[in-house]
Amino acid sequence: MTKKEYMLQIINLLPDWKMGRGLKALIENNQLSTEVFDKLYEIFKQNIYETYNEKQKKDFKEKLQKIEAMKQQEAKQSEEELINLDEMLSTL
Repeated sequence: MTKKEYMLQIINLLPDWKMGRGLKALIENNQLSTEVFDKLYEIFKQNIYETYNEKQKKDFKEKLQKIEAMKQQEAKQSEEELINLDEMLSTL
């Protein structure tokens, strides 16, 4: 995939991005200088990388929260079982 195709694909994934429509026309018609095009490509690439990393962090945080919730539930169940066991022993 060329840089041009990569950038156009990203713009197509963001149809509500108003600035993207203007950039798309400039990219498709080769209206950007090589320097500007390369800088724009680097900006796109960096933002995709940062977004990907943020998503990974969010997913990891959600997994940790689920694990913590499961641990709390297990602790609560263990406590309830101990109370039930204590009640059984006290009735004997």
